[in-house]
Amino acid sequence: MLIHAVVANDAASAFSGELVLADDKKIGAVPLTLSAGEAQAVSVSWKPQSGAHTVIAELKNKDGETVEKESATFYIKPKPAASAANAASAGQASQSAAVGSSQPIQNKIASFSPGTAEAAAPVFQVMDSVREKAADFLDNQIAKAKSEIEKRPGLVEGVQTENLPSTFDWLWTIVYTILLYVWTILRFIVGYAGIFYPVLAVAFFYLLWKIISRFRRPRY
Repeated sequence: MLIHAVVANDAASAFSGELVLADDKKIGAVPLTLSAGEAQAVSVSWKPQSGAHTVIAELKNKDGETVEKESATFYIKPKPAASAANAASAGQASQSAAVGSSQPIQNKIASFSPGTAEAAAPVFQVMDSVREKAADFLDNQIAKAKSEIEKRPGLVEGVQTENLPSTFDWLWTIVYTILLYVWTILRFIVGYAGIFYPVLAVAFFYLLWKIISRFRRPRY
């Protein structure tokens, strides 16, 4: 998962240093260079254990001195118990469910409007979490579709066999092949923030336009 923070430079001079995030131990650090009045949204990868965690964010200047310090408490729900086989499968799915960070998009917004970036940071955090879950679901569906395709009988060119696949088997092979392409395309969109968020924005404005058009339609 990703832990996000928005840093703003309210001083009249530029700032150079780093933001350090820590729980019981150091989570990560992000170098920062902020001009006067500039703000940036940053994120660090975090793999916490279940339970309560108090995360401390320290803003340090280039001399290593702490100039700002904030903390927040999070509670991570424990994962349900699973068998060794399921745990291995879940581990593979978790690794394949990695999604691209929305941080570049947040930085771009911050360069135009720091206030908007600060307000939107929690939304991006929620959406990135949703994307991770969606990617995990799609990875499982892709694996299922591949498994269904592989276990069904097929024809090998130039080879004759007495047990030719039935029409029913061919039908299901086609269905799972189509699903495989659909899941793969959706996985690509969800995994890349540079594609997902523009598509989401277009879909949102299109839906908003349809709603407005419906209410503005003349009634007789």
